[in-house]
Amino acid sequence: MQNNLTIPKGSVFCSKNPMWLGRAINAVQWFWSKDSESTYSHAGIIIDHNHTTLESLWTVKSQNFLKAYKNDKVLIAKPQTISSSINIAIQIMINAYKGKFYPLWRLPLFLFPPSAKINLTKHLTCSELTAHYLNLCGIRHSQFAGTNPDNLADELKHWKEYEIIFEGIL
Repeated sequence: MQNNLTIPKGSVFCSKNPMWLGRAINAVQWFWSKDSESTYSHAGIIIDHNHTTLESLWTVKSQNFLKAYKNDKVLIAKPQTISSSINIAIQIMINAYKGKFYPLWRLPLFLFPPSAKINLTKHLTCSELTAHYLNLCGIRHSQFAGTNPDNLADELKHWKEYEIIFEGIL
């Protein structure tokens, strides 16, 4: 674990889930991936300086990032935007989504990605939640429905709007 790792409030992360669901998500993402690579199968937001997350698990909830992802492969990136945008975006996300349940019924839509762009509910997958937050920060387009963790990781690595804080085993 990186003992000296400082993760700024408002950072986002992607993680690799080695369990069956994570492997299934990666298989589908790899099939549709433009770069034929898919490592990460989960995403979330760091909402404070204590490394508290906001993420869509079975429900949208919080946990301590450093404890929850210890020994997991992660990618952490900081959006390049002003802190007031981050604070407002975090509060909007908490108010709108905390406690909502995970939309398992939407996962089959990702088998044919264009269909996942349509979301008539207020329930978001982990990467859609994270992408929506980044849109509210003003650095990502508004098409967050249909975003998967692999797309998000590619954006974090290659778009100038993000600074990579860490990538590796936590």
